[in-house]
This record gives sequence, C-alpha cells and structure tokens, in this order.
Amino acid sequence: MEERNKRIVKNTMVLYIRTFITMIVGLYTGRVMLEALGIDNYGIQNAVGSIVGFSSIITAAMTQAGSRFITYSLGKDGLTRQREVFATVVNAQIIIAFICALVLETIGLWWLNTEANIPNGRMYAANWVLQTSIISLLISLVTVPYRSCIVAHEYMSIYAWTSIVDVILKLAIVFAIMQYGGDRLILYSNLGVLVSLTMTIFYCWYSRHNFQEVRYRAYIHKPLLKEITQFSGWNMLNTSSWVMCTSGVNMLVNTFFGVAYNAARGVAGTVNGAIQGFVGNLTTAFVPQITKSYAAKDFNYCYTLVNRGIRYTWFLMYIFIVPVCIEADTLLHLWLVKVPPMAVIFLRFTMFESLALSTGQSLLTLIQADGKVKVYTIFAALYAGLIFPLVWIAFTLGAPVWTTYPLFIFIFLTINIIRLWALTRNTTYDWHTYIRDVLKPGVTISVLSFVIPLTISFYWEPSILRFFVLSFISAVNTASVIYVFGLRPNERHIIREKVSEYLSKLYNG
Repeated sequence: MEERNKRIVKNTMVLYIRTFITMIVGLYTGRVMLEALGIDNYGIQNAVGSIVGFSSIITAAMTQAGSRFITYSLGKDGLTRQREVFATVVNAQIIIAFICALVLETIGLWWLNTEANIPNGRMYAANWVLQTSIISLLISLVTVPYRSCIVAHEYMSIYAWTSIVDVILKLAIVFAIMQYGGDRLILYSNLGVLVSLTMTIFYCWYSRHNFQEVRYRAYIHKPLLKEITQFSGWNMLNTSSWVMCTSGVNMLVNTFFGVAYNAARGVAGTVNGAIQGFVGNLTTAFVPQITKSYAAKDFNYCYTLVNRGIRYTWFLMYIFIVPVCIEADTLLHLWLVKVPPMAVIFLRFTMFESLALSTGQSLLTLIQADGKVKVYTIFAALYAGLIFPLVWIAFTLGAPVWTTYPLFIFIFLTINIIRLWALTRNTTYDWHTYIRDVLKPGVTISVLSFVIPLTISFYWEPSILRFFVLSFISAVNTASVIYVFGLRPNERHIIREKVSEYLSKLYNG
C-alpha cells in the first residue's frame, strides 16, 4: 500500500507540473485567440463545437468503456487477454468514428445551415469549421486507446510532456493566424487538424514501443465486444444527458441570444477548464489505482482512495474558487483585451459548476470499476436530463442567459445522492464514510474559506493591487482552513513531519 501511495503522490506531482505549464500557456492562448479571431468568430467556434459535441453521446460512452476495460485488464489479466482487449477497443473506436462522421455530416450539417444563429456572411467559414472539427474528432477517437494505455500504466510523465507540447503547438497556431490576412477562422481550424494528427502519430508510436499489449490487428473478440457494448450502451444514456446539458444548452444559448454569449461561455469555460485541469490531476492519478485495487478485490484501500480523492479535489477547488469568484472582473480585464458580455457572471457560476462535477468523479470511477452501471445510469440520466428542458422552458419564458448555471450546479451536486445509493446497492461501500470523511469537512471549508477574503473585499475597492494581495490572502487562508478543519489527524501529522524534515535539511544544508 505504501508503494502505491507513493506512486499516486509522484504521479500527482508530475501532473501538477504539467498542468501549471498548460494552464499558463492555455490561458494566454485563449486571450490571444479571442483577440485574433474576434468575438463573433470565437463564438462561431464555440457554437460549432457544440454541434460536434453532440457526437460524444456515442464517443464518450465508448471511450469510457474502452479506458475502463484496458485499465481493468492490466490489474487482473495476462498479456494475451490484454492484447485481445486492446485490439477490440481500437477497432470498436474505428467503427464508432465512421458512425459519428455519418451523423455529423447529416444532422449536424442540417442544424448548422438551418437553425444556428450565425452572423451574416460567416456561414461558409462556419461550415468549414464543422468539417475540420469532424476530422479532428475522428483522429482523436483513434488516439483514445493508446492514450488510455499510457494512463493505465501510470506513465504520467510522458502524458504530461505530450500535453505541454500540445498546448504549445496550439499557441503557435494562434500566433500564426495573427499574421494571416485572410479568413483567420478557417486557417485556425485547418491548423488544428494538423496538431491533432501530429499528437496522434506520437501517441501511437510511443505506446507501440513501450507496452507489450499495444499491437494493432484487425481483430475483434466478440464476447468482449458484447461486454464493452453493454457497458457503454448504458453509459450512452448517461452521456446523452451530459451532452444535452452542455452542447445542447450551448445551442440553446446560440438560438436565443446569439454567438456573443457563446463567446462569453467559451471565455468562462477556458478559465474554468484550466483550473479544472489543475484540480483534475488528482482524479487522473487516482483513477488507475481505484480501478486496479477494485479488480484485485482490495476493497478497503479502494474505498479509502475514493473518499480521499473527493475530499482533496474539493479542497483544491476552493483554493481557486475563492479568489476567482471575488476578483472575476479584474481577472478577465487583466487577461483579455475585450471582455464579452456576461463573461464575469458566467465565470463565477462556472467555478461552482466545476465543483459540482469534480467532487463526484471518484464515486463515478468506482461505479464503473464495479461494472454494474445499468440501474445507476437510468436514474442518473433521467435526473441530469432535466437540465435541457428546464433551460428551454426558462428561455422561452424570458429568463436571463445565466439561468443555465444554477440549474446545472444544483442537479450535479445532488446527483451524488444517486451515486451513493448505487454504490450501497452494488458494493460494500459505506455511504456513512462519505458523510463523515467528505461532506462534513467539505461544507466546513466551503463556508470558512470565504469569510476573511469577502470581508477584505467589502472594505477595499477593486484594483490590480487588491487582485494580487487578495489572491495571496485567499490561498493562504483557504490552505489554513483546510489544514485545521479539513485534514484528518494522521494527515496533519504527515504534513508536520514533511515540513520539519524539509526545514531540517534546509538548516543543516
């Protein structure tokens, strides 16, 4: 267990270094891209992305299933079986890619050209973006099994370096289009395909040379494909609800309010995506161990990891939530040349939207590791599926554009009740430990971390100086509150030992 814990810590640190770099580069890329494309083109990119996002009804379900079976096989099976799993997953992804292309080239093309709210004179560019987005999607689908092998083997350093290269290439694209005198949106979409293809070639080459089970062949193990299909079939229902909550809502925003508000959602999503990526490293580092330990029937360790992963994710989110929510206006004006309308409000809501999502991921990982997803998926999909019709009704009745966020936050926070019920029903996981080890300290941190920063902001007018000072105070205050009220006694003891050891080395060295 000690060795596994050390591996998690090591992988988490590697991922944090990766995410710090990608977060800085990604945020700068978002700023330059908005400046280079303009609000309308940026909004078109976001709106078209929502159309392609609908394909994840199929792709996300198969991707989750493939990743789960590859990781599960590494924790349980021999090399022959691992090769069967890999070959089956790859060929299943290829089949799904063709299905997605067919759907997007028919229904997606129809919606873009008949229903989408695209500015005059930009329909040709929007269609070009759709086509290149479809190509990028197909390329990424083929990459999934290879990337899943890297994560399943816990080679987080190579995963980190490839992510850094990816964001640097995307930044280079943005600088390239700034020098271009033609249609920048079309050039951006074309170069995006080139980056996707480059990264895919590397993932395939690296996995082929480092993992024995990565051997492509035109082979599908039919019983395994049936098992994967059944698993992903129920996940597809869950994914359908998710797509309607995200891409579907984006399309509603486009229809009722126009591309400027799609741009605002895109800006808020960029900041939130950078932060969620930083926090999500915990989930990425924990997922292989949760799945492998469950496959090996080491349930006590598995359940401890689940609770610890949720709790640490919650704590890390609040280190970002507090300063970003208080200083959202200053942050966006420092970051962007021109801030789209409503982007400040969207950003504040999006932070809590991210909290609602991230604090349930470890529970979902355990459900998927167990494999009994049918009943959970039905209830979760029906509940999450309420968001799209509720938003539609709200917009029809004249509700403001930000209405989408409170609905999303409430439903995805409370969906954890369904997850706990499913785990109690199918596994030996004790939901009382969730209340004691996760919910109580999480709520305590949520309240106490805001007290001092909010008090300071009430008496201090917004300024650049306040932004930096308050961000620092917020981080220190939240970390202190986490240490006192969020960590368990043994965790505080470990921190004191590590700090004492570091100070001793510093003093003696």
